[in-house]
Amino acid sequence: MQTESSIHGSMASASLQYRSAFVLACIVKHIDGGLVMKIAVHRELPQKYARCRQAATLCCSGAKHACHANFRRTHANIWRMIAQALFTPAQQKLLGLLFVRVNEGFHLNEIMRLTGLGSASAQRELRRLHDSGLITSERIGNVRRFWPNKESLVYPELSGLVQKTFGIVGVLSATLAPLRAQLHLAFVSGATAKGQDMPGSAIDLLLVGEEANYGDLLTRLAPAERTLRRKINPNLYTLADYRRRLREGQPFLLQVLQQPKLFVIGDEALLHAPALSDSSIQANDMPSVL
Repeated sequence: MQTESSIHGSMASASLQYRSAFVLACIVKHIDGGLVMKIAVHRELPQKYARCRQAATLCCSGAKHACHANFRRTHANIWRMIAQALFTPAQQKLLGLLFVRVNEGFHLNEIMRLTGLGSASAQRELRRLHDSGLITSERIGNVRRFWPNKESLVYPELSGLVQKTFGIVGVLSATLAPLRAQLHLAFVSGATAKGQDMPGSAIDLLLVGEEANYGDLLTRLAPAERTLRRKINPNLYTLADYRRRLREGQPFLLQVLQQPKLFVIGDEALLHAPALSDSSIQANDMPSVL
C-alpha cells in the first residue's frame, strides 16, 4: 500500500485536471432542494486553475441568490459545469465508467469500446490515474483489468464527485430535470447505493411526487439506461401514498429508508421535513426511520 507521502508525490505528477481536483476541494450537499458548497482552495493555487475557482464561485453565488424554483431548474447544469471545470471529456468518460461500475473491472479493449476513446488516449489517462494511486490493476489471464482504488486517501471524495457530476447521480439528475416541478424526492437505493452492485445489476430508484406519470417516467429513463448501460427499476409514489405506507410501517419502504442512499432530488434533511413525512407517524409510535 502506498504511503501518504508517496501518494502526494504521485499526485504532483498527475495531469492538470487531476491535480485541480485535489487542490480544489468541493464539498457539496443538498439542503431542501438547494445547494450549499464549501470550497477550500490551496493558497498557492496557480492562475491556470482559475476556471475551477470561477466555476465553484458561480455555484456558490447561484446557491445563495437564486430562488428555490430557478435553482432546481439549473441544478443539472451546475453539476455539468463543475465536471467540465475539473475534467476533460476523455477523463469524464473514463472516470464515469470505472467509478460507476466500480466492482466490474475492465481491460483496455473494453474501456475503448465502452467509452469511445482511442488507444493512445485511453492508455494515457489510465497511466495517470494508476500513477496517482486512484485506480488499481490486476493481470488476469492475458489481459490487465482496472478498478478504482478504494484504499486511496481520496476515494470517497472523488467517487462522490464523479457520481454527482457525470456518474449515476449526474445522469439521473439531467434525466429527471424536466420532472423536477412534479417530484419532491428521488434517490438511488439498494446495492448500488451501498457500492455492492454486481455486473449487470439494476439500479433501484425511489421517487416521491405529485402528478408524475409512470409511463412518462419510464420513457425519460430509457436514455439514462443506455448511457449507464444498466436497467433502472423506478418505484414511484404519490406523496399521499408515501405517507400512508410510512404510517402502516410497510417493511420494504422502511428498509429502503434505513439503508444508504444516493440522492438525485432532495436530501436526508428533506426526509425529516413535515412537508414530506407525516407528523402523525411519530405520534402513533411507528418506527422512526426519518
